[in-house]
Parts: sequence; C-alpha cells; structure tokens
Amino acid sequence: MADETEITDSYRIPAAPPPDGAPPGPPPGLIRDMWPWLGLLALLAVVGLLVWLFVLRDQHHRQVVPAVVGLQRQQAIGRLTKDGYSVTAILGPSAKPSGVVVSQKPGGGAQLPKGDRVTIHVSNGNAVAVTTTTATTTQQTTTTETTTASAAVPDVVGQDMASGAGQVEAAGLVAETDPVTGSQTPGQIVRESPTGQAPAGSTVQLAVAVGSNRPQRAVPSVTGRKAADARAALLAAKLTVRTEYRSGPRKDVGNVVAQSPSGGTVPAYTQVTIAVGR
Repeated sequence: MADETEITDSYRIPAAPPPDGAPPGPPPGLIRDMWPWLGLLALLAVVGLLVWLFVLRDQHHRQVVPAVVGLQRQQAIGRLTKDGYSVTAILGPSAKPSGVVVSQKPGGGAQLPKGDRVTIHVSNGNAVAVTTTTATTTQQTTTTETTTASAAVPDVVGQDMASGAGQVEAAGLVAETDPVTGSQTPGQIVRESPTGQAPAGSTVQLAVAVGSNRPQRAVPSVTGRKAADARAALLAAKLTVRTEYRSGPRKDVGNVVAQSPSGGTVPAYTQVTIAVGR
C-alpha cells in the first residue's frame, strides 16, 4: 500500500544575512527619487554650455580698443595695428600740434573684434579760423553775434590732382575735381575756386587737365566707405570726383550710400559722382 503523506504547512528558506561589515543596500525608493535631480543637473549642464557658446566665447573674440587720443599719428597707428585693428587716419584742422590724434572712433575702452576698423582724426597743425560778425540794432538796443568757422584754402594749382585734393581735404574742406580740356599734363590742377578763405567743410572746385589720350580705368566700388576715403580711392584710380549729399538714417552720415558709375571701366579722369549721407 502506498505511503500517503499529507503536507499541512510550507516554509521558505530565509535569505542569508549579509556578510558582516557589508553596507546595507539603498532603500528601494531612493534611486527612483534621484531621477528628477539627475535630469535637472543635466539641464543645467546644457544651459551652461549654451551660455559659453553664445556669450562667453563671443566675448573671448572681442577685445578693448586702446585709447590713442593725444598720441602721435604713427605711434597711434602702431598701437592699433599691433592689437589687430585696421586704421584710417584723417587729417584736419585743430588747435593741437601737427600729427597729434585729436579723436578716435570707436573710443578707447570700447569692445571691437580684431580686424575691424578704427578711424583716427589727426591734427594738421592749422587751427580753425573763426570770423565773428557783430550786427547791432539801435532801436531795440540788442546785439546779435554770429560766429562762422572758416578755413584757409591751400594754393594747389599746378599740382597733381591727388596731391592737391589731399591738401584741400586736410584743411577741413571738400575737394571736387572737374575734368577740363587743356594742354597741361593730364591730371594737373589748372584752376581752383574759391581761393583765400572758405567756410569750413565747404567745397573747393579743382579743374583738372585732361589730354586726348585717355586709357580705360577700372571704377573701384566705394559704397559704404567714409567720404574722404572714397574720394582718395577714386583719385588714386585716375578718376575725378563730385560729391552730393542725401538725407538718410544716422548710420549713413558721412558714408557713401551710392555712386555713379558704380563699376566697369571708363576713360581716365571721368568724373564719378558719390552720394554721401547727412
């Protein structure tokens, strides 16, 4: 007869206790509670990386423009070019000694990327002449004083147009070069108007001799450049220049906003018209 056995109770073998000295495991809910904090930490790391990419790295590529006002021209240019900037030097009348930098743009202390341009204004040693006219009205017993700045017009007749126009610009005036038929050397200034004194910033007309042999010259693009720089570039290309002015936004003041012709080739000493913002 088979042995019939009835099982009335069952028992589980208890888990072995951890070895002596082993640290207890983390509570079951601890790891689950850490996931939000780990996600927040990862988000902060991403934000920090974006800040570095778009702010700190950009600032790393910028540097402070050195202050050069009061320095001699060559010393100022050397300082700026050493720091990686391009430099435009403009001569003009000032009470400061000749060759001294009287202003700069952007100013010292401004942040500017390397390779950008800094414009310095340099004294030519000629103080701006000031003429004072006094008008008196006896019936009202009032006195009105009008002060007009004027500049001495340099005598440049007989000089090459680029050299003569440069002297006119350095005196604080605007040189307009007009081609005229003449027997003189091509490019030579044969006449100028006015002479003596002229209001500062006004136009001096220089008549430039043009011969029969006028080879083709490429017209450089000067749009966006300072007016004085643009005129100098066109004169260097053996072209004459006329300047007109247009009202526009503040950012265009003093800059060339258009030119005609704007490119291609033209006979030497052809007059190029530039439009300058005001």
